[in-house]
Amino acid sequence: MRVFLIGMMGSGKSTIGRILSSVLDKKFIDMDSEIERAKGMSISEIFEKEGEKEFRRLEKNLLKELVRSDEIVVSTGGGVILDNENRQTLKGENSIYLRLPPADLYRRVSVKGRPLLREGKESIFRIWEERRELYEQFPSVDTSSQTQWETVAAISMKIAAGERKTLNSSSHPVSISPGGFKSIGRMPNTVVSKRVQRIFSEWIPSSAFSIDDGEEAKGFHTLFQIYEYLMDRGVSRSDMVVGAGGGTVTDLVGFASSTFKRGVPITLYPTTLLAQVDASIGGKNGLNFEGCKNVVGNFYMPYETIIDPVVTLSMDEGRFEEGLVEAFKIFLITGRWYENFKSRCRDLKNRNLRALSEMLEEAVRQKDRIVAIDTRETGMRRILNLGHTLGHLYEPLAGVSHGMAVAWGLEREMHYFANLGLIDEEMYREVSETLSEIVGLDFPQLPVEDALRLLRNDKKATTSESMEIEIPLVRKPGSFEFAKVRLDDLLAVVV
Repeated sequence: MRVFLIGMMGSGKSTIGRILSSVLDKKFIDMDSEIERAKGMSISEIFEKEGEKEFRRLEKNLLKELVRSDEIVVSTGGGVILDNENRQTLKGENSIYLRLPPADLYRRVSVKGRPLLREGKESIFRIWEERRELYEQFPSVDTSSQTQWETVAAISMKIAAGERKTLNSSSHPVSISPGGFKSIGRMPNTVVSKRVQRIFSEWIPSSAFSIDDGEEAKGFHTLFQIYEYLMDRGVSRSDMVVGAGGGTVTDLVGFASSTFKRGVPITLYPTTLLAQVDASIGGKNGLNFEGCKNVVGNFYMPYETIIDPVVTLSMDEGRFEEGLVEAFKIFLITGRWYENFKSRCRDLKNRNLRALSEMLEEAVRQKDRIVAIDTRETGMRRILNLGHTLGHLYEPLAGVSHGMAVAWGLEREMHYFANLGLIDEEMYREVSETLSEIVGLDFPQLPVEDALRLLRNDKKATTSESMEIEIPLVRKPGSFEFAKVRLDDLLAVVV
């Protein structure tokens, strides 16, 4: 596969190209840099000494060479589309126009090293107008309101054509499909997060209903809005409802679907890494109430979960890594892919699609294996609460996201058991160091009374009077059990 990024100077072709090449495991080539290297002089010097015509000749010859190469991501020069033959060549490739308004370009570019701006930066408005119709002949991504990762995700979605892999799931159908998110366009009764709709609007049906993402939306007020949408759509028990977004969306839409007309089928398109490895697998739905997380909920298996690793590329720094924490937790519990995760942690943090797809497949298999044994969370499935007991304290009291809270909770729970001698010190350090590499561990102390109130209302508490709670204990990868601990002893590691 070859990918060519086209667009005006200052549109970010080189920056985005480098990130994209890492994601796709391809060599990155900057055409201007290649020409400078071959000629032994800068672009400005070529223009000054040999003229623009000679530069365009060099550019055209280089493009002809590049289309004979394999596995490359190319940042083209801004004027490569001026030549008709070049345009026809690029139309036969995966060519994406990075679209940015001229006012934004003006703010970004510097005159230095740009021979076409020797008369001043204002020239960029004229150049943009002269080339606009030529650029618009190509598929485009509007980068004006997107982060670099959102742009990379949008480009990757346009060119994604991976095979759909259906896993042999015991609990409900799950498929992993790079680019599979694009099939959502055929789904009429869709609830989607506002952020996902903004980034991937090209593929989302116009009839979709958008809701806020994040824990503040995970309550009855949003649930009732979803009910109203389903009523307005006239959804029957034979219609399919779709939820596309992070764990908040999959939980809300899952609960709504399970209770609307006593149950309508639901297909999930989880769009965050955390939702893909956790919330969308196994049919658990939950709403927050009175400050307690997931205190209202049920079990309702989706008709299908479609996991597309490409959509996770759009996530903000920090939020993406939270999904890695959840996957690491699963591998720690099961012992499967544990060493692979540690050795490939850098590739995973860099969002390499090959590594991501392999990790997702194994994480989903292991989560499904546990769910199939205990669909109602009365036995073995409770092990997936590892890190969540203390994590559910950090999330509301420290005001951090769910994934970060679970990372902190997992580290503190391991620390607690290590102090009791139930976990080897070396095992604790290994887990702590891996978590630190993924997200960092800078947890605060929590207020005693608030933390105790939340712990006593935790669904894993044995009784409200006993002041005990049963939590998961992992002694080493693949070896786990459950331990009853006193609330005040456990609180000591967080307050």
